[in-house]
Amino acid sequence: MSLRLFNLKICTSNLQTLHKQWRRYSVISKETIKNFDIDRPRSDDHLNYNINIGSNAQEKRLLPETLEGRSHRNIIELNSEVAKCINNNILSLHIPNNIRRVAKNYFEELQTKNSIHRSTKSPMEVDAHIASIFLQNYTAIFQTLMELKKRKKSFRPKRVLDIGFGPATGILAFNDVMGPDYKCETKDSVIYGHIEMQKRAKLLLSRQYNEIPDNDEAVSECREQNVDDIPEEDSLVGAVMTKKININTNLRTNLPTASEYDLIIMTHQLLKTKEKFNTEVEENLSNVLNLLAPNGQLIIIERGNPIGYETIARARQIMLRPENYPDEKGKIPRPWEKGYIRNRFRENSNSIPHEDYASAKTDYYLYEIAPYPHHGKDILQTGKPIYYELKEGKNLKFINFQKTVRRPKFSIEHKRGQLLSAPWDRKGDRFVDLSGSGRRNGNDYEIVNFCYIIMERTSTDKSTLEKIKRARENSKNNHTAADFNLECSSVTWPRIITEPVKRKGHVTLDVVTATGLIEKWTIPKSFSKEIYHDARKAIKGDLWPHSAKTKILGMAPMKLNKLKEAEKRAILESRKEFKRKEREVALSLNEINNATNEDHLSKINDSDLEGVDRMRELANAYGYYFDRRKM
Repeated sequence: MSLRLFNLKICTSNLQTLHKQWRRYSVISKETIKNFDIDRPRSDDHLNYNINIGSNAQEKRLLPETLEGRSHRNIIELNSEVAKCINNNILSLHIPNNIRRVAKNYFEELQTKNSIHRSTKSPMEVDAHIASIFLQNYTAIFQTLMELKKRKKSFRPKRVLDIGFGPATGILAFNDVMGPDYKCETKDSVIYGHIEMQKRAKLLLSRQYNEIPDNDEAVSECREQNVDDIPEEDSLVGAVMTKKININTNLRTNLPTASEYDLIIMTHQLLKTKEKFNTEVEENLSNVLNLLAPNGQLIIIERGNPIGYETIARARQIMLRPENYPDEKGKIPRPWEKGYIRNRFRENSNSIPHEDYASAKTDYYLYEIAPYPHHGKDILQTGKPIYYELKEGKNLKFINFQKTVRRPKFSIEHKRGQLLSAPWDRKGDRFVDLSGSGRRNGNDYEIVNFCYIIMERTSTDKSTLEKIKRARENSKNNHTAADFNLECSSVTWPRIITEPVKRKGHVTLDVVTATGLIEKWTIPKSFSKEIYHDARKAIKGDLWPHSAKTKILGMAPMKLNKLKEAEKRAILESRKEFKRKEREVALSLNEINNATNEDHLSKINDSDLEGVDRMRELANAYGYYFDRRKM
């Protein structure tokens, strides 16, 4: 009996195999397809995913809110025509090692001295900037513009202003973000530094379709207007006469004074002298905010290091003044009182009616779009970048963001060799590491660190001002988060500020919440399968629209008492060192003057070694006093 059952099973399996083969090679009619139930229930229908949202298979599995909170994911690539122009028309004019040497010296200056970008001073520095720093700035601006475009659905500025040291980097990134068919009414680019940078900017902008004048009338207008400061007799870049190039962007060397812009992009312009941290940031910010039109946006980009973070935090504090609203919850626009006279009484600012003076102060409000979901104090802000340089401040935390960019041909070639492929800190004459990304089997991409903030000026119509007033009163009376959402609610979602920690069965996120605190959220698989899946796909910089199972306080506010004491000790030590150096220089100068006279010094030759040493000491002493006078 068991043998017959065994044979029956073999026959059944053979029949099933034959049936599958027959279905594989059989022709299915149209009637069969029509009657076939393609809407049969799936095994994972309980996940409730919206399969119509998302551009790829991975995004289609995400919840709609998660997809809305995501930052720009794609690896950024520089415009191919711009990259080709840099390679063929700019860098090919130099010996590659000369450009590498200048770039290496600039990077060493950034790392060892003040960590602040400066303007270019020579044509060689201009081309070294384009070869090394331009790609990083372009990436940071591009990513920030993509964030603004996603949070602001009606983002279509007509008047754009770019301010920076590079070849109109903000305009180049803006054109690529908006697409080749988008045209503006006005595009101005303020380029500080050597005039050669304007020539390179004109050359690069001419490779973008947005910059081509529409018709002959537009070309004639470009010729009639003085759209750049390039001298007629010295306008060549290689064999290209840049003065003859017609583009839609006006290139300038100074800020305009009587214009308003819907979008302003500032790149490394808030702080240029570390010793003037507080005053310079406020002064530069005030000058730019006076150019912002109602409903316009301001983008500020700084380096992704401690001083860049503190610069952004200081600018945010100046614009929002969280210390004046300690109990206010929600993102309600804050008044900016330093630009009201110019914007409201532009025509006749000298004769302001007394009764309108008080109302003018409430005419200019600022609102933060990104990166923070609150208008409160930044709890990681120290207020003094010098704290990060102290021994006690080495472990201070700060917030920055990253983005990956694919290196074009000129960037890969620029990184080859010892000069730029090794770290800047050496041990003697030997390089610590020679496995730089420009070498064989190296990476064709680099990760850019940056800090940013996006602010918006609200409109000045009566309904908007009443809405702001009403939201502030509700927040004060009810102690609830009376949010003032200009367009979408995603700007108040928590933002992930570190890379998520993924473990088996749970994900941990460090987020900045709408309350202004930094918290550590844990999302286990038992909390929600859908949310757990989305948490595993999240990255640093995303907004997180969901909740979590456990929430604990993460990074606590900084206790600055020890840092203040350490700063006092550092100041005392620097003063002692300064006085010691003063005494040494004065003593050596007196000894030289007593031992020799001017006639004897003028007769010193190479054979008089003692006299040469005295001349060197004298030169060092006078050089020290000269450097002191410049400080």
